[in-house]
Amino acid sequence: MRTNHKWKKVVVASAALLMSTSILPLTGQADAAAKPVTSSQAYSIVDSIFGKVGLENPLKSQNTQNTQNTQDTQNIGVKKASAASEESNTWGDKIIATGEKYLGTPYKFGSPSTTTKTFDCSSFTQRVFAENGIKLPRTAEPQAEVGKEVSRDQLQKGDLVFFKLKGKEHLYIEHVGIYAGNGKVLHTWGPGGVRYDDMSDRWLDWGFVKATRVTPETVNQ
Repeated sequence: MRTNHKWKKVVVASAALLMSTSILPLTGQADAAAKPVTSSQAYSIVDSIFGKVGLENPLKSQNTQNTQNTQDTQNIGVKKASAASEESNTWGDKIIATGEKYLGTPYKFGSPSTTTKTFDCSSFTQRVFAENGIKLPRTAEPQAEVGKEVSRDQLQKGDLVFFKLKGKEHLYIEHVGIYAGNGKVLHTWGPGGVRYDDMSDRWLDWGFVKATRVTPETVNQ
């Protein structure tokens, strides 16, 4: 009797496995007169049969493993994206932190790059990036050729932003600042010296020409 009972379990389990290879591939492919068998219904049928005979459904453990593998892959992708974003923000934060040391430093056109007592726009950006290991040209226009150009809607903290002056119709670059996030620019211009301004303010919005991403990676590309 025990032997017969054991064989009954084997037969039922075999039937369940056969169903897994016949029902599941046909999921959603029934004829028009019949109601399609969904994937979840097919798995439920097989799982129920194994449960009644006291056996574990191998499809269930396989499905669980596949789900876990998918989740692991997705998590790896999220972690990589997060790490890349964090690295970018770390660089931008360093640039802004360096620039903030000079808040209030007076503006002086043509200020020499050897001093930190005064700055003009490009000597300020040159100094900030030099303190982070990147050598920029002395004036704004050649600085605009360094790094990777980015669109205005893709700006990240630490990007260089370049402007023309109000009233000038050409695209000659005459001013540079550092994008500080949240629509702000850290720069120096006129009274007040080094300060934050809103990029939507007056000529900064009108005069925007381009932006570049200057990091150790983009400089060495």
